[in-house]
Amino acid sequence: MDRNSNKWYGDDQIVIRGASIEDAVAIMQIWNNNISNTFNTFNSRIKTETEIIEKILESTKKRFGFFVSECQGEVIGFAKYFQFRNGVGYEKTLEHTIVISDNKQRLGLGRALMSKILDDAKTKDFQSIFAGVSSLNNKAVKFHESLGFKVVAELPRVGYKFDTWLDLTLMQKFLQTD
Repeated sequence: MDRNSNKWYGDDQIVIRGASIEDAVAIMQIWNNNISNTFNTFNSRIKTETEIIEKILESTKKRFGFFVSECQGEVIGFAKYFQFRNGVGYEKTLEHTIVISDNKQRLGLGRALMSKILDDAKTKDFQSIFAGVSSLNNKAVKFHESLGFKVVAELPRVGYKFDTWLDLTLMQKFLQTD
């Protein structure tokens, strides 16, 4: 394992590694908690284990990154990237999802996972990556800004969840410097 993929938080070692189908249930639980209890995602449909397995396998097949953070054998967060939109013209442009367990927030796991997906995407010659952030999630906007993402668009009232209209902030980071 790459030494940079291991971090220490107190007495606990955190490992960032590629997701496997054996992680599907843990990823599903983390993701569904986020879906059911926050405005972080506009999605209100719960994920199934089968869907997660398909996403992991698809990421591998299409050379996209799907990573988990693990502590003492427990998956405590994940991040993945995928093509921004369908079509050949978008094949070098990405979007990402990142979710950390509620009780493991503010430990630097998000930054570690994002570093992993940004490095992975850059080495695979992808051009840029987007973050679609709920305007109600100011912490996520600041987090992405700290990683070099720039706000490129504000899309008013494009999401609807918990009887509330939501605005979407699109943020972009270029991965290649040429």
